Amino acid sequence: METSEFMKSAMVGGLACQRNSFLFDGFRTVVVYCEPKKDKKGKTEGYDIELQDTILFPEGGGQPSDSGLLRILKRNGDSSSTNKNIQVLHISRSGLHAKHHVEEPIEPGTTVEIAVDAVKRMDHMQQHTGQHLLSAILERKYQLETVSWSMGGLITEKKSKLEPNDYFNYIEINRKLTEDQITEISDEINQFITESPQEITVVEKISDGTDGVDTSKIPEDYDLSKGILRTIQIGDIDSNPCCGTHLKSTSQIGSILILPNQTTVRGSNSRVYFMCGKRVADYAKSANKTLSNSKNLLSCSESQVPEKIERQGKLLQQLNKREHYWINKLAHIASEGLKSSLKASGKKRAYFMEDQFGTLELLLEIFKEISTVLKGDFEAYEIILCGYERQSNTGSLLILSESGEKISSLASKLGSMLQNLKGGGGKKGGKWQGKITSVSNAELAALTGYLSHDFIAH
Repeated sequence: METSEFMKSAMVGGLACQRNSFLFDGFRTVVVYCEPKKDKKGKTEGYDIELQDTILFPEGGGQPSDSGLLRILKRNGDSSSTNKNIQVLHISRSGLHAKHHVEEPIEPGTTVEIAVDAVKRMDHMQQHTGQHLLSAILERKYQLETVSWSMGGLITEKKSKLEPNDYFNYIEINRKLTEDQITEISDEINQFITESPQEITVVEKISDGTDGVDTSKIPEDYDLSKGILRTIQIGDIDSNPCCGTHLKSTSQIGSILILPNQTTVRGSNSRVYFMCGKRVADYAKSANKTLSNSKNLLSCSESQVPEKIERQGKLLQQLNKREHYWINKLAHIASEGLKSSLKASGKKRAYFMEDQFGTLELLLEIFKEISTVLKGDFEAYEIILCGYERQSNTGSLLILSESGEKISSLASKLGSMLQNLKGGGGKKGGKWQGKITSVSNAELAALTGYLSHDFIAH
């Protein structure tokens, strides 16, 4: 669906959002183009819409896409009576044009009013402008060029929930900074935020050369001969080509936090982590909450928290060693008991059950202990190792036999008693391993009764 050839969409580089990044609502425009978006099987999974102009920024320059909505206006253009609101999920750049991804079609020629998620836009601008200023100071003060940068705080398919540290951005430079240098850089940036704010302006050039501007980082699919070269100028500190939305003054960055710890990448390159604006206050609140909770749990002052955690860590290591020692001891005793029970059993059936702290680790240690005995002393056997952890109401279960058929039969029998038992293995004999995600008292009683009746206890 497309309108007249005389109605064209604005080019990326000269979008309304790029010319005035503080336009958040009430911007009217017209739908120029709408086409279905197909998946690999040809099924429609949304629609791509082009507008005559837009205040929604398409992803680019390291800055994520905006989000917002389109209010479809009635023919008389009365914004007080809209037909519907359509959510804009993502905006991408295709060549020189911005495509708005929505879940339902809008007829070309339709007048719409755009609303931007202003909180998200402001956050993105604070991070992006902060990055420009940080990179400029690094280059001017230490001759360190920014190799790349990445904005944090983005939810992805792999990570749907973000931790406080995920909100840090990073820039990559070709060497590590010292703590003193990070302090100096932080102080200088904060000076430009509070004492000497710099005006931020945008210079646009159209199809008449680049005048020495470095255009190496402009995407290859953006045709500069037809497009617009935008340069972001921060006072007399910095001038760099960029397609992103930016603040009007360095004072609007609000604040910056640069971490002293860095990550070494690609040889001697270093990633410097930072965040700006409201993120700094949010991070401080989160860190304070974590510190307060730690202080209360450890019953100590804030300054004692690291020492207390270190002490608890050492204590935990000691406890783990002791636990493993006694598990090995118990496993040896249990395997000897099972060996005796098998010899005393005409059917060569024995079981072990621990109904208080029956961990899988314990059962596997018993299996390890008895495996060598089984191979040498018994041609036929059926052993069930069962562990129940009362506190979590979960359990583990191992079935051991030289026969895959016996294992399958026992697994089926136990599965009929324990609704939440799942496991596998042992098709050719050996070991079947299962997990019980929850156990009722009736199921536990039935299992205990079956084992004590049909098997000999270790």
